[in-house]
Amino acid sequence: MALSENIKKYREEKNLTQQQLADKLYVSRQTVCRWEKGTRCPDLITAKKLALELDVSMDELISDESINDIQKNYGIWKSEKMINRMRLQEFHKKLLNFMEILGSIFLIIMLLFRVQLDMSVPLWCTIGFLCVEIPLFIANFTISKKLREM
Repeated sequence: MALSENIKKYREEKNLTQQQLADKLYVSRQTVCRWEKGTRCPDLITAKKLALELDVSMDELISDESINDIQKNYGIWKSEKMINRMRLQEFHKKLLNFMEILGSIFLIIMLLFRVQLDMSVPLWCTIGFLCVEIPLFIANFTISKKLREM
């Protein structure tokens, strides 16, 4: 779809007349009519205002293809490297969330022992926590390094 067709399509989706859209953009109805016929194009600033009024991005307004189609079919979106990077980022996020939860649990246990029971945290509890947390920290460091290199 061309710009002219997109303007008309999105205007109609918003249930606006040409006059209502023209009033919102401080242009004449004839100007909107010319945009929709394709005999004229809005300038860049007006196109941005037009996109805002129609609740679409500039890409959606001027593109002759759906933005979703572009992302699926072209460029970096299909790149194997990009897909692997996104998977690694997702795993990294899950790893950090797990480390955060584990640290919170250990902090609660420490507070429970120190404040409520007035005793020190058992050594086996601290060692167990470190045995789990240190490999997670190393994995986090390794993943962060890989992501920086990609």
